[in-house]
Amino acid sequence: MSASVTIGILETRSIARGAEATDAMLKAAEVELIRAGVICPGKYLTIVSGEVAAVTASVEAGADRAGRACAGTCVLARLDERVARAIRGTRFTTEVNAAGIVECSTVETCVHAADTAVKAADVELVRLRLGDGIGGKGYLVLTGDVAAVSASVEAASAVAADASRLIDAVVIPRPDEALFQSL
Repeated sequence: MSASVTIGILETRSIARGAEATDAMLKAAEVELIRAGVICPGKYLTIVSGEVAAVTASVEAGADRAGRACAGTCVLARLDERVARAIRGTRFTTEVNAAGIVECSTVETCVHAADTAVKAADVELVRLRLGDGIGGKGYLVLTGDVAAVSASVEAASAVAADASRLIDAVVIPRPDEALFQSL
């Protein structure tokens, strides 16, 4: 079983206010900046990690600083370390028996769906794309055997559907190598 981490997410409708809120987050508590920057459509996304109390304090400070520009926040405790690595952009190569793709309308939902997916079955999370160049949406790509990928996609889809944020989900048995690399 992979280790778990806590992450906090802050999304703002203003790039300038997002940068200011990120600074407040980093000064409010001892957290690690995982990601900060502009995402489509002109929003600012900040993701931090650390101890639950520190992440919570950091996100609260960021939301306070962002004020009306705050588009959403969340703190996800006990997030699987594989999801945290994917957020950081770490990619793994593996034999691909099946690929599962889950597309969500928000970053927060996509992260939650990815966490659910990796905990549901023996799969590898090979991509987690959050917001950049895709209209603020998110998608995840999983690999493994067909049954495991199917179970993980089903679990992730249920989480996203419960939040009314599932756009689509598919399982592709034995995807073409060129297609898989493009994901």
